[in-house]
Formats: sequence, C-alpha cells, structure tokens
Amino acid sequence: MTRKQSAKRLSNALYSVSEQNNVLEPVHRSLIMVNELVKTESEFRAFVQSKRIKGKAKVTILNAVMGDAGHPLVSELLSYLKGSESAAIFRDITDMFNRRYKAAKNIVSVIGTVANDISSDEKSSLKSALDQILGKDTDLTLDVDTSVIGGIRLRIENTFLDATVQNQLQTLKAELLQS
Repeated sequence: MTRKQSAKRLSNALYSVSEQNNVLEPVHRSLIMVNELVKTESEFRAFVQSKRIKGKAKVTILNAVMGDAGHPLVSELLSYLKGSESAAIFRDITDMFNRRYKAAKNIVSVIGTVANDISSDEKSSLKSALDQILGKDTDLTLDVDTSVIGGIRLRIENTFLDATVQNQLQTLKAELLQS
C-alpha cells in the first residue's frame, strides 16, 4: 500500500470514529497542534518515528505530555505509525482530515497577503466581509509582504485575487509596453 493510500485509509477511519463519538473539534485541534510539533520539533519527530518505543508506551507518553491539549485518538494514531515515513504519513493524514473537516463544517481557507500588519479590528472586519461574500465561514490567515506596497492579495482555496498596488503597476507597465 502506498503512503497516500495508507494516509487516506487512516484519515477516513479517524474521521469516522471522531464523528461517531462527537469529538471532531478536539481531534481536529489536536491533529493541527501535533502536526505543527512534528514539523518544527526534531526531537518530537524522532519520538514519533521511533521503532524502539512500542505502541502502548508511546500512547501513555503522548497522553501524559499532551494533557488536555491532545486527544487520545490522535495518540493512538501516532502509536500506530513508526519509521522514517511516519512524519510524512501523519502530515498527509492531517491534511486529508482537515479538508474533510472543513468541507463538513462549511469552512473555506483564505490566505491573504498585505503590505503591513493590520489591527485585529480590521482583520475581523475583513473576515466578516469574506464570510458574507463567500457564504461560508472563513479560516483567514494573513501574511505580511512589504513588496505588495498596498492593497491585498487573496488565495481562496485555489482561486487567486490580486488587488495589490504591485499588481496594478505591473499591469500598467505591460499596457504601456504594448502601446
């Protein structure tokens, strides 16, 4: 079985069990948190990939370390994974679970790029406007890129909208060169 097939099978099983037990929210939060730890903390990644630590011991350690922030289902899943591919498989499982979770909850991912940091009031106003326009709850992430100069660039799922000064200048330049 390929890595993607294995991840899909495990993700579907985790989602079904979470849904049946009404724990989608805590499992989703735990997956996101643990996935971030796997990405950023090499010691944690080594622990997850370890073949020496057996399943039950791994579950006990994870539940003790994660406490209320973790979820036992995620710990059980991690105890099943071992070897060098386990971090990549866990990342795939998290991505697949996240997509299915967002589809079920009518959530759309929006990544915005702005020239300067914006206040929390401006961010909440932007989120409200996007929620209303898209007819979905938005998961808004904002990045700062000073080359944007002004305006905003949005990526809504796989759709790109560019209302930046940088883009307008490039368009104007292209038009002037064609004349």
